[in-house]
Amino acid sequence: MDGLYNFLNTYQFYGLLAIILIIWAGIFLYLKNIGSKVAKLQKDK
Repeated sequence: MDGLYNFLNTYQFYGLLAIILIIWAGIFLYLKNIGSKVAKLQKDK
């Protein structure tokens, strides 16, 4: 774990990039889930 801490201290840009990518992936998956629920509701009508 100490190696990871040293890596993130040295390359802070990569840590920030990883956090941003995780957030965007979460938003994408959330919207995909909402879209499939809406499509299912429209199909049931």
